[in-house]
Amino acid sequence: MMQKKNTLQIASLITWFILLVGMIILLPNSLSWNSSFSQQLPTKDAPSATIVYTNSNGTLSTKQRKAIQENQKKLKANQKFLGLKSIEAGNDSNAAHRLNSTDKSTELSILHFKESQKQFHILIPQIYSLIQTTGVHAYITGNDVLQIARVQATQAANKLVIVISCILIVLILGLIFRSVLVPLITLLLSGIIYLSSFSIATLATRFLSMPYTAYTNTIILVVSFGLFPIAATVFYRFYCDHYENQNAVRKSYWDSWLPTLLSIVPIIALSSLLLLARNTTLRSLWILSVSITLVWIAFYTLMPAFTEFLDDLFFWPGNGKSLNPSFSFWHSSAILGKKRSLISLISIFILVLLVSLIKMTPLNWSSVVDTPFSSQAKVGASVITSHYPVGKVSPITITLTNKQPITTTKNMATLNQLTQKLKANKNVANVYSVAQPSGISLTNLYVNKQLASVTSQLSAANLNLTNTQKSLKKSQKQLKNLNLTSALKQLSKNATNLSKIQSQSSQVANQADELTTDITTMQSQQAEIDRAIRSGKTSRNSTGIQRALSSLSTHNKNLISDLKTLRHNIGVVSSNNNVIADNISQVEDDQQSVTDDFDKVQSVLKTTGVALTKDSKNVQIAQQNLIGEQSYLDNLSKSGILNVLYMTSVDLRTDPMKNALSQFNESNNKETTISVVLNKTTASIKATSTLKQVQQLTNATLSGTSLSKSFLHYSGETVDVAKKQQALNHDLTHLVPWLIGLVILYLLIISQSLFAIYASISLLITFWGGLQLTNWFSNLLLKTPLLADVPIISGLIVSCLSLGILIPIILRTTRATTDNYLSAINFFDPLLILIGIMTLIPLLALGFTQLLSFIQIALIVFISQLVWGLLFPIGITAALHLSYDKN
Repeated sequence: MMQKKNTLQIASLITWFILLVGMIILLPNSLSWNSSFSQQLPTKDAPSATIVYTNSNGTLSTKQRKAIQENQKKLKANQKFLGLKSIEAGNDSNAAHRLNSTDKSTELSILHFKESQKQFHILIPQIYSLIQTTGVHAYITGNDVLQIARVQATQAANKLVIVISCILIVLILGLIFRSVLVPLITLLLSGIIYLSSFSIATLATRFLSMPYTAYTNTIILVVSFGLFPIAATVFYRFYCDHYENQNAVRKSYWDSWLPTLLSIVPIIALSSLLLLARNTTLRSLWILSVSITLVWIAFYTLMPAFTEFLDDLFFWPGNGKSLNPSFSFWHSSAILGKKRSLISLISIFILVLLVSLIKMTPLNWSSVVDTPFSSQAKVGASVITSHYPVGKVSPITITLTNKQPITTTKNMATLNQLTQKLKANKNVANVYSVAQPSGISLTNLYVNKQLASVTSQLSAANLNLTNTQKSLKKSQKQLKNLNLTSALKQLSKNATNLSKIQSQSSQVANQADELTTDITTMQSQQAEIDRAIRSGKTSRNSTGIQRALSSLSTHNKNLISDLKTLRHNIGVVSSNNNVIADNISQVEDDQQSVTDDFDKVQSVLKTTGVALTKDSKNVQIAQQNLIGEQSYLDNLSKSGILNVLYMTSVDLRTDPMKNALSQFNESNNKETTISVVLNKTTASIKATSTLKQVQQLTNATLSGTSLSKSFLHYSGETVDVAKKQQALNHDLTHLVPWLIGLVILYLLIISQSLFAIYASISLLITFWGGLQLTNWFSNLLLKTPLLADVPIISGLIVSCLSLGILIPIILRTTRATTDNYLSAINFFDPLLILIGIMTLIPLLALGFTQLLSFIQIALIVFISQLVWGLLFPIGITAALHLSYDKN
């Protein structure tokens, strides 16, 4: 018969019912917030994505490439809606070299988003639907996309864990207690705890900006559907023997609430202090304190109500007494440890030593490994790694922001020098920058290349100097052949002849005058002869005389006529001589001018001859210097000192450089990016060490230049991994030791004995052994080391399970003696099978998800608890015996 309902229990039921209704109403918002918060990218950098187009049958055909270009046009048409800042496509001349595979079967497109996208996970399927191409496999991948894919896989695994846990709880509790209500009540309380914790976590993140990841939900469901059923099963084991006596049951509630509260205090404190961590995953597990608190509150408010209301129907249709295991493993182990204390401790030490010989490989920080094989992001990443360098999926991106444009000649030379130095690293496959947009040096713009052109021109100048020297020698020879002295002598002789002609002209003129006088005389004589003849005729002189006079007259007339002719000719000659005489003065003036000019020319020619001789010597000296300079420049060019980019504003206006500026530069050329592609896995230890080298090399190269004060920002998976490693290392060295110390101090306070030290050591050793063995199994069977987040989550679970047993053992011990602790340990013997079976429920649920991180968590917890369960009683008893017992 059911007893009279307690008012407090009714109030608790009503309160939880109201809370449950409120949480159910809030559930849609909680689910939406969970999806949004857990899928937010860990950094505030603008995300990027890589689209992969591949033809598994061979080279991409022209038709397929045209179809890809059509898809790119679709993306550009939706660029504003998708929040895209730029799209790098393989059809660009600069990008083709880095985006197209060598076998021409794969082509990439890089999407750069404008700003940090809080709903980036919503854009991925929309982009995926736009890039589908007939005959071509299209995927969207990249570091940011892979992180989203991993979160989505974790969320799906969380849901699967809940389903599997519910099924296992129903089956196992139903079989153990032969009851229908026991598993249903357990599931109901687990569901209430889960919904309460889930709602608190999402609300706190929404309104208080508390850290939240996909593992926040994981730790909630592990507590709700894993740890709570274990605690509930321990109570069921007690309740099945006392449910007929409700007073004993009420007394058990009253007697156990303080010990159980003391048991969860360190867990609550430890998980609350996780908010001080730098590692995002570790900080997001703060919800453990809330979930554990809700477990305790729900157990001590709802469980009494159910036991009161259901009474003897609690184990319906059975009676709950079918399970009565007789198990004394811890008792036997404790007795052996007490009898063979030294041997037991030495054996445990040898086992620890053997386990320590197992090499602990570095943690795996890759997002790809923990992503299901069916994920299109993982398939796309696999395609990239099979056709490109390994680091192509997520290169290291250096963003350099300067106050002034970086497109000056000096800045471009500095960026090119930095690019060249980064490419020289053995772990770097290639480097792309505005100075080398295709990953290949612009050798035609290098100083040594331009110097080669200068050297070639110097060779041509040398040849011209040689020809000039030949011309000078020829001119000198021609000057020597010029006989200016003889020319002047001839000119003087001509002047003398002209003077003679002038003198002879005067003589001719005088002779002409004399001839005229003679003609006049002869004419007078002729007149006399004519008178004589006439007088002879009159006087009738002799005929002979008459004839002689006539003949003389005729002859005289002829002579006069000849003389007149001669006078005429002499007159003509005299006239000509007069003309000559008139021109002689002009000729003399010209003669003087010519003479003066010849004197000047002769002086100039002498000076020119001296200058030509000097110039010929200078040409020889210039040739010698030119040969020396050319040899020096050749050696300088070959030395590599001048292996420097020299880019002017004219070069920046060419089409290839315009495309490069649009791809790598922003903010009016005040911001530029450098993409460093590694030939190592981007999440590996070598990649993070290479990142440090890249950072040091970048700072050293920019030091002392105009870019030395630029702001540098690094992004990419390697950068994210380095930050996570740094944060985790800080937490492991600064926070975790304090947390462990606080737990040990708490155990010391409540135990006031060495049991706290020994128990803590056993817990640490077994957890470390679980890590070692799981890492070995994982490398052997799964071909991958432990994932980075696995030790964190598994460590918390192991701590909760172990402290849940250690603290009750301490609280059941009244005095710090070996026998008292042995008695307390023996109390848990009948419960070990139940606790072990119930512990398998969350571990099997985690393992069935086939998510690598969950499988590794389950293995670590299973191995740690198994080893701890086997070695703890014998080891702790041996240590206590040697410490406290005299004999």
